[in-house]
Amino acid sequence: MIDRGNFMKILNIVLLLGCILGYYFMGYEIDRNQSLILIPLYVSLFLGIYFIIYQNLSLRRILELGILFRLIFFVSTPLLSQDFFRFIWDGMLLSNGMNPYESTPDLLNQTLAIQSKFSQKIYEGMGTLSAEHYSNYPPINQIGFFLASKIGGNSILFNVICIRILLILADLGIFWIGIKLLDFLNLDKKRIAYYFLNPLIIVELTGNLHWEGVMVFFFISGLYLIFSHNKLKLGAISMVVSIATKLIPLIILPLLWRYLRPKKSMLFGLYCFLLLGVIFIPFFVTESSIANYLKTLNLWFNRFEFNGSIYFIIREIGYEIKGYNIIRKLGKVTPFIVLAIVTAFSFFRSNKTAVSVINGMLLTLSCYFFISTTVHPWYVVTLVSLAVFTNFTYPLFWSCLVVLSYSTYGNPDFKGNFYLIGLQYGVVYGVLLYELITKKKLFHHFK
Repeated sequence: MIDRGNFMKILNIVLLLGCILGYYFMGYEIDRNQSLILIPLYVSLFLGIYFIIYQNLSLRRILELGILFRLIFFVSTPLLSQDFFRFIWDGMLLSNGMNPYESTPDLLNQTLAIQSKFSQKIYEGMGTLSAEHYSNYPPINQIGFFLASKIGGNSILFNVICIRILLILADLGIFWIGIKLLDFLNLDKKRIAYYFLNPLIIVELTGNLHWEGVMVFFFISGLYLIFSHNKLKLGAISMVVSIATKLIPLIILPLLWRYLRPKKSMLFGLYCFLLLGVIFIPFFVTESSIANYLKTLNLWFNRFEFNGSIYFIIREIGYEIKGYNIIRKLGKVTPFIVLAIVTAFSFFRSNKTAVSVINGMLLTLSCYFFISTTVHPWYVVTLVSLAVFTNFTYPLFWSCLVVLSYSTYGNPDFKGNFYLIGLQYGVVYGVLLYELITKKKLFHHFK
């Protein structure tokens, strides 16, 4: 007879080996079109990882496992996303003294302005959708792409590895600063495992090379500097770098208004405005570069649609009433809805403590994604990072179920499965409503 202690040790070893194999297959063998394999494997990984987390891991063990899982992807070329080709393209342009906001890849390819076997391979890899639009990646991303290009040269794999190292370092930074913020908030430091060992974080950031981790690191660092040390200037620098990586923090930064009070808030806002100018102006020296960037951003409201929730319902109603897709009309209204949500959470809600501010940021950003036309899996990364510092657990459920959106890639017509989308958002909305109504969390271990 095997006693319970030995059984748990054997089970944990089996689960660990299973996770290692699972990450290997997701990094080297399975592409996004194989959703019938990808989705069950990812969900199994999620369940296995969270069972391991529930074994009361030490911080050192959390760190070791997180590094191990990330290193599995180290020499892999992403199979679940094409975005890295555009990263390398933009870095190549900067290395050749060209502004990535001035021309589309299609235009450069047609005019032969930059032509080589390497550039052609990148151009073909990014896909037609990316190739026909101007770059939408902010300056900090571009600096990272430039560094990767300078070091990686004309090797796609070396460029990928360089970017991956930067993203792993960002996650290590989140582990470090996250523990400090948890300690300041009098929360269990081991909660950092819900970010650092989350399969969504590992697959979408380290595996697929998305930059949300860099954004999160600087954003959380800014929160820590403001909350624990009241350092507005350093906090502003960190926040601005976060914004210049991904624009998402602009939506939730106003929630600091009541916490800092009007005078400090205006000073903080001035710091941020000036610093943003310092970072953005070198890249937007011409009117065309600014116009091109804004034009590309506008597409997220007026053209692109993927894994939406409320939007998909409104779209179907639009088909019934109008007989066509109303995304363009809805896109004109969406920014005003977002503005109203941000205003309500910023000025009509008590945000006088660090905890209430982070709670408000999580709910505000969630509302934004709920009404968005496009919600890629890596968008949920920001919600997971904020959830670590709150009592809400619905982002953790979302981080598990958002993989269902990959069923779209498995469809020859690239159409979302409404049953799977309904399951995803049904669970997320259900958990959120339960937690709002009862003030209780569903993960009792999440202390």
